[in-house]
Amino acid sequence: MRIMSYIAVGALVGAIVVGTVSIAARAARAQTSDGNRVDVVSSKRFDATVKALTTALKREGMMVVATIDHQNMLSMVGASIKGSKTIEFGKPDMGKMLLPMAPEVGLEMPGKIYVWERGDGKTIVSYRKVAPLYASYGDKKIAQAGMMMDMMTSKLAEAAAKR
Repeated sequence: MRIMSYIAVGALVGAIVVGTVSIAARAARAQTSDGNRVDVVSSKRFDATVKALTTALKREGMMVVATIDHQNMLSMVGASIKGSKTIEFGKPDMGKMLLPMAPEVGLEMPGKIYVWERGDGKTIVSYRKVAPLYASYGDKKIAQAGMMMDMMTSKLAEAAAKR
C-alpha cells in the first residue's frame, strides 16, 4: 500500500513538472497569437518584483489566494529553472457579485499573474487579459467586471515592474 502511495505521488509530481516546464517554455518563446497575453519587463530583480507585486495586491485590497513556486516545485524532482512564481489573487466582493449571476464564471477566478526570469536574466510579469472570457458569458455586468479586472491587473503588473 505504501509503495502505491509513493508511485501515485511520483506520478503526480511528474505530471506537474512536465506541465510546468511546458508552460514555462511556451511563455519564454513569444506572444500568443490571440493577443491576450501581456508581458511587462520589470526593472527589478525577480524577488523584488514578486515582493512589489504582493505589496501592490494588498494595497489594492486584493487577497492573495495562492502562490505557486514553480522553481521550488521543480527542485523537488531534481530540475532547475530560474525564478518562476504564479500569484493567484482576488477580491471576495467580486465573487459575491458575479457568482450568483453566473456560477460558471468561477472558472475564470481567481486572477493570476506569472512572474518569471527570462534566459537573459530579465524578470517578466505576465498575465492574460480576462475581459474576452468574462464577455463570453453574455451578461453586461460580467463583461464590465472583466474589463475592470484587466485594468486592475495592468495596474498591478506595472506597479510590480517599475522602480
